[in-house]
Amino acid sequence: MIRTKTSDLHTKADNNRSVLPLQDDADFVACAKEAVQLTKVAKEPVIFSVTVSFESIDPLAVLEILAESDQFQYYWEHPEERLALSAGRAIRTISCKGKCPKANTNGAFTDRFSGTSEAIKAVCEDIVEYSAIRHSLAGVHFLGGFSFFDRQDAQAWKNFHAADFVVPEWSFVRDGKLCLLTVNKEVPRNVNAEKLTEGIRATIDRMATQLLKSTSAALYETSSHKSDTPEVIEEPDSLENWIESINEAKNLIRLGILSKIVLSRMLRIRLSGRQQPTRILNQLRNEYPSCYTFMMRPEGKTAFVGSTPERLLSIRSNYILTEGLAGSISRGKSATEDTILEKQLLNSEKDLEEHRLVVEDIREKLRNFCDEVNHPPQPGIKKFTNVQHLYTPISAWTNNKYDPFVILQSLHPTPAVGGVPSRKALGLIPEYELYERGWYAGPVGWLNSKGRGEFVVAIRSGLITEHEALFYAGCGIVQDSDPVAEWEETKLKLIPMLTAINHA
Repeated sequence: MIRTKTSDLHTKADNNRSVLPLQDDADFVACAKEAVQLTKVAKEPVIFSVTVSFESIDPLAVLEILAESDQFQYYWEHPEERLALSAGRAIRTISCKGKCPKANTNGAFTDRFSGTSEAIKAVCEDIVEYSAIRHSLAGVHFLGGFSFFDRQDAQAWKNFHAADFVVPEWSFVRDGKLCLLTVNKEVPRNVNAEKLTEGIRATIDRMATQLLKSTSAALYETSSHKSDTPEVIEEPDSLENWIESINEAKNLIRLGILSKIVLSRMLRIRLSGRQQPTRILNQLRNEYPSCYTFMMRPEGKTAFVGSTPERLLSIRSNYILTEGLAGSISRGKSATEDTILEKQLLNSEKDLEEHRLVVEDIREKLRNFCDEVNHPPQPGIKKFTNVQHLYTPISAWTNNKYDPFVILQSLHPTPAVGGVPSRKALGLIPEYELYERGWYAGPVGWLNSKGRGEFVVAIRSGLITEHEALFYAGCGIVQDSDPVAEWEETKLKLIPMLTAINHA
């Protein structure tokens, strides 16, 4: 059980300056003493987490300033919701390669979702939190995600496992106008409360000084660096192979073996020099403010980056949000053309059928957990910079307290990235795709100590290494699918990552 204390003296943030209300705060000292006391009985190192409000700074700038190139880095932003989170340096890592050792048993194993959940609960037993402000985003965040399939063995993804979650040493959240800085420290067994509080104060003061100095306009120097145009060096699927695969899948649908299957393709891009993923993130969030822009970087050489339109699970206590997003068409060059394309999508039997399968699947899965599941009877349109989708928001409410990872496991993969029936489609996808998906189309996101969490479907994404990038795009195949049209749709979905890396 997490031990949490919010100071009674500090409940409002001052966004014009850093708020470091620790020097004379009795609650802060009391929490430090509690953390030190807990080290005497805890089996694992105790984490002492301290959150203070901070002046308004772009969390992506915070990541660029504070992050170390060879250490864990994380980023999450949804510009339209005015929520962003950056974090750096891992102090605790939870990883599963497939099946995970089950807690408190001898040699028993569990699945990666349950294993991750149990490991996080175990970590939470030894966390003491202090916050200078009462907010649902204060405190410890567990940051990470899952691969698409239950096992992850692809060499290109060697730094990512089937499940990876991290407690960072620091995180910085911007929620609207409010900014929060959280510092998490493992408490040595031989430390006293005075040294612990001094160390936390010194860390926050050092970070504040570094941030304020680095964001001074007088000291900032602009960079003229621009990446060369990306060069495609490998495209495993030719159009001919793609058409053959799609027709084979459609034959299975005609035979009643499948109702839908989602197939993707990959581009391997040569990079002329080492990329700065934060530049790619900046391009993506500016061009696609309606999408969730994210990065998971386990160490300095490899980053999983994307800007996805698809929310998988948003959870706040007993309230759940998700969505059906399937069926696509391009944007028009004029308002009239855009409206015509929108109407075409809303009246496309092929796209409506693909979308219906997704919504029905999500609804039925949520009914296993929720007392109420609500969504509009007909889909609407969700527009992005270069594409528009059929879209159905889905909300649910439960009177019971369910483990978020149990719900996440039930939802993943939705038919928007897997197929119907799911088990059959998942067994066939590797036969058609000439590479391993890794974390592409897997659940990526975060869960915090307050029970608030956000997970997205990691599409419109790519793996960035020192010398190359792997970009992915897929589409749903149903009985009326046109293989050439689906190929063109994947080209449309590759544009965000290709454009971002070209302009980064």
